[in-house]
Amino acid sequence: MLENSDLKGVVGAAITPFTEDYEIDIEQLKRHCDALLEAGCAYTSVFGTTGEGPSLSARQKLEALRKLADMGADMSRQIPGVMTSSLDDAVSMYVEAHKLGCRAALIIPPFYYRSAGVEGVADYYEALVKKAGNPGLDIVLYNFPHFSGIPFSVEQVKAVQKRIGSLVVGIKDSTGNLPGGLELIKAFPELSIFTGSDAILRDMVEAGGAGMIGGMTNPFAKDCVQLYLGGVSEGFVKRATMRIETVDGNGGLNVLKALMAKVYGNPAFARTMPPMEPLSSDKLAAIEAALAEAEKAL
Repeated sequence: MLENSDLKGVVGAAITPFTEDYEIDIEQLKRHCDALLEAGCAYTSVFGTTGEGPSLSARQKLEALRKLADMGADMSRQIPGVMTSSLDDAVSMYVEAHKLGCRAALIIPPFYYRSAGVEGVADYYEALVKKAGNPGLDIVLYNFPHFSGIPFSVEQVKAVQKRIGSLVVGIKDSTGNLPGGLELIKAFPELSIFTGSDAILRDMVEAGGAGMIGGMTNPFAKDCVQLYLGGVSEGFVKRATMRIETVDGNGGLNVLKALMAKVYGNPAFARTMPPMEPLSSDKLAAIEAALAEAEKAL
């Protein structure tokens, strides 16, 4: 990571609250993003994996971004996810993020035709920027092959850089694989390399990583920020690991949503976009007990 880069810290990957008819509850989304920033997050990122971005239409996401701006959200502290296999939809999101003054766009590779190969994926990013009119908005590449099926290897990142150059300013590595994350940090010292896992956040930052873009910020933003800043005990790190294992081991996203619905006292945060199912109350109680047990690590 470049020493003078502002693209660092903890980025809150916000969950998306929904109305009963499966539209984005934009007022509550702004409330949540504001809370993440107030808790110490450097930026927020809506409509990524944690924000159920692939389940939302371009219309829904574009409308929400515009309304967030109209409601006074600081869009310079927003890094929206672009999660689609449609080039045209990706262009619309990228252009709008630029118009609204977002810090960058977090763009996952097209995830349906997975046999496209290294050059095919590079073609996609080049075409996206060209079709958008090359607005100059920074791009963070999204490495999450569990969902996209396309890994951002060193070779793949270099291929995209060759096409769109310095527009690539960072990578979000959501693999949770520390050796792979360290390889990216070593290969691309000019880029901000973020992990998606607070379990390896300290190791990544100490090796030159930029920080974290992750879902665990939703219920535990202040702790994630403290973990990024350092000076924490082994027990603090162990608790973070136990928390993410508990959340991911019980469904991940729907767990985060259930926890935040309880925090805010608002069912909009627990609602999920089909086919994802909301968490049952019995399961939530068991998860809360496991999280309470994790506190003993301190």
